[in-house]
Amino acid sequence: MLNDLFPHPLIARTGRIDSWIKNPDGRLPVSCTVFVVDDSIEGDNGIEASWRFVSHALRYGAGVAVHLSKIRPNGHTNEKGLVASGPVSFGKVYSALNETIRRGGVYKNGACVLHLDLDHADILEFITTPRSELPWVKRCVDLTPKMWKDTPYKKELLEGIKSGDIWLNKIKYQYNERIYSNVCLEVYLPSRGTCLLQHVNLAACSIGNIQEGFVTAMSELCDLHARTGVGESGEYLASSLDRQVGLGMLGLANLLRRHGVTYKEFGEALDRVNFGLIPQEGTAAKLAFGIKRGILAASDVAREHGMDRAFAIAPTASCSYNSKDLDGFTACPEIAPPIARSVDRDSGTFGVTSYDYGEVEIASEVGWDAYKRVADGIMTMLNKTGL
Repeated sequence: MLNDLFPHPLIARTGRIDSWIKNPDGRLPVSCTVFVVDDSIEGDNGIEASWRFVSHALRYGAGVAVHLSKIRPNGHTNEKGLVASGPVSFGKVYSALNETIRRGGVYKNGACVLHLDLDHADILEFITTPRSELPWVKRCVDLTPKMWKDTPYKKELLEGIKSGDIWLNKIKYQYNERIYSNVCLEVYLPSRGTCLLQHVNLAACSIGNIQEGFVTAMSELCDLHARTGVGESGEYLASSLDRQVGLGMLGLANLLRRHGVTYKEFGEALDRVNFGLIPQEGTAAKLAFGIKRGILAASDVAREHGMDRAFAIAPTASCSYNSKDLDGFTACPEIAPPIARSVDRDSGTFGVTSYDYGEVEIASEVGWDAYKRVADGIMTMLNKTGL
């Protein structure tokens, strides 16, 4: 049961949840949402409806991902003789909406991501449009292995990624229905679905209470999911239809530091646990088993509440700044090692603040291979739950 006044010490709530608890009439507790635009100006899910949806999401504190692949390509004429201007032309409207609306209210941090499938006829225009024409949106190309094999625009796509203008994401299905990538590119939703996030603060855990953190955090999330009332707006799916929460993790680097375990050692322990090998004795194995038991127990809670999807590594890294480890240091974002042991956060809303992570391993010490092994190991545990 969600304790509004006294959050559990092993849980890191997002700022959106805290804000909603204090003022349910302001920001909604959901972090982000998705809209799939039909190839029509009018209609419940048409282009004009998408503008209203984006406005609503940004005004109430949610980022929004807009999927444009159903819109006809530029120059296409339909049976009514109407000539399409293409998805990129409408992208400029979403950019202007975000630029204007994110400057109002209390938190000036709106996010809008435009998605287009790699096999869309206008994909080259989408990839190569100058950033100056779409300054307030992020662009993501959605693809399958076959689309990548067949596209003639590999070079342009890779150049767009290299420049920082283009992101990539996999196309996914659940129960034979497509689900759509969110702003973070990690969580997938149906159109008009919302993403409700919370985190286990691993930095505040000991080996013995990791499972407690996962179970309590998932229980709170599922309780909150039924209480948000987001469907009452008429824009979002009701909670009875949108069975999605996202339990993430942060502070892994702090947890490893406190127990004297390196990322390399932890990654090796995760592999042994995941592949059913006899684990070596030691703290790394105990931590790996603790996280596995926590994930499995949390998945049981999610299933009891009828959730279709329930996990995310941690797209909302910013809430780590308000979380501490058992020694009083700031919890590191997500499961990754930080780039430095102290950081300055320059926020247009909160100003400049300094944070100290303690003597954690940093990215340059861990290296890509060791970190990827840890990330793959945790994702394997999450994927095995089917949630």
